[in-house]
Amino acid sequence: MKRIVAVACLVLSVAALAAEGYKAPVVVKEMGFSAKLEGGKVLFAWKQYLRDDLKYYKLVKSKTNPNPVYPEDGYIFVGDREARGWVEEKPEAGVWYYRLCIITTGGERWVSPVVKIEVSAKSSGVPTSKDFGD
Repeated sequence: MKRIVAVACLVLSVAALAAEGYKAPVVVKEMGFSAKLEGGKVLFAWKQYLRDDLKYYKLVKSKTNPNPVYPEDGYIFVGDREARGWVEEKPEAGVWYYRLCIITTGGERWVSPVVKIEVSAKSSGVPTSKDFGD
């Protein structure tokens, strides 16, 4: 019974994507997508997509999927034609997989290669009186 339910869910998920009109993602290295950890923030940059069919940029992030894509993995940023980058101000500690997706008006999903970043837990040194309550 569980297998039937899982298959039904998979079929519904595929059907939902088809209904949205998205095509299979295609990796495009020429996007120039980069991500780096600097000063406790993750800084993202990419080249401008010049074609007229841009619907939006979607920046995706996953802790468990080393190959994330939109819409399956959600998104943390959406941008228009003018967007060339973004900053994740307070990333959670852990290993993260990031990717830029270009979504076109025709349903194409042009995606960057994935960038893996490890965010270390912040150490604030020896506790002081402000670190304790009454």
